Order: sequence, then structure tokens, then C-alpha cells
Amino acid sequence: MWTSWKPLRRALVLLLLLPGPALAFELTDLQGRLNQTEALKGRFEQQRYLADLDTRLKSTGHFLYERDTRMVWVLETPVEDRLVFTAENAVNGTDENSAASAGNDRQRQQVGTLLLQLLQGDWQALQERFTLDVAGTNEAWQVTLTPKARALRQRFTRIELKGADYLDNVALYAANEDVLKVRFFDQQPFDPAAAEAGDGPNR
Repeated sequence: MWTSWKPLRRALVLLLLLPGPALAFELTDLQGRLNQTEALKGRFEQQRYLADLDTRLKSTGHFLYERDTRMVWVLETPVEDRLVFTAENAVNGTDENSAASAGNDRQRQQVGTLLLQLLQGDWQALQERFTLDVAGTNEAWQVTLTPKARALRQRFTRIELKGADYLDNVALYAANEDVLKVRFFDQQPFDPAAAEAGDGPNR
């Protein structure tokens, strides 16, 4: 009996000693993944579902991200608009955009601030407000953020993030059953010194 158990015992010990790439993926791994890029530009497609009107709205545009500096969010269609989120304002929970834009699209501000904090690896700020559930691997990771405070839960129920080398998809589920989904594509690192000041990526 003991002799037949030895091979199985050795196999179990080896399995415990071997690294498990899928099981080992944690918040620190995701942070290291996203922190590899100092500046990023690309395009986005945004879809909003308005529950009260049972209506879906689609918009497109481009963005520019510079670590510890800013994120520029440029809407191209169906209307033109531009929002800027800075590292300082993300920490303070404020923005530097016009009052009109702030009133018209608060969800977009929330997503922009969230993206800036996420890409900068500001996990402390995120964990103070959300419960973070991280899963997947380096090649296909996902994070679900569930708001802790009652005030946040009254605005939205959860935020889902998915990606690989970069953040590829964001979905924000509002408490009133509105849904905002953003898909990022054509993403690539760039040299901030070579970009025109204030213009973002040109397409």
C-alpha cells in the first residue's frame, strides 16, 4: 500500500512546487502589465444604452494617455467634444473640463478618471472606493470593480475591465440600468515629446 502511494505523493509534491500561471495572476501582475507603457494613444468606440428611453447611442473618437500627466479624450462622432483628465484632478476627484460638459456626460468623466487611475497604477485610490476582483492571465485578464460606499452604489452597480497588453474593454453598469461600454483599438505607445501639445493623436 505504501509503495503504491509513493509515485502519487511525488507527483503531488511536484505539482505544488511548479508555478501555476493562471492561478498566480493577481493585482500586482496586472499593475506590472499596465505600467510597462509610459504613453499610449489609440481609438475608441463607445456605446451607451439608456434604459429609460430603451435607446442605444454610438460614438467614436481617439485618446491620448501620458503617465503622471493627463488623459485626453476626444469625441469625433456624432458630435465633437474634448475632455482632459489630469493626474492631480484624478486624485482630488475633480476635473478641468467645462461645466456644460460635466453636466452633460458625467459617466464619461467617471470612466476617464477611472482609466487614468488604472493606467497609472493608483490601486490605493481604487481600493478605497471599490472591491476589486482580479482574474485571468497576462494574455487575457479581467477586473470587476464593485463600489463600497452607498453613494457610489446609488450611481452604478459595477465596472468591468478586460484586456491583455493594454486595457481593451470597459463596461460601466449604472444603478438606473443604463450601460456604458467602451472598446479600445489601434493602441500603440508613442513618444510624448513628438506629439503636438494639446492636440492628442492625429488621425
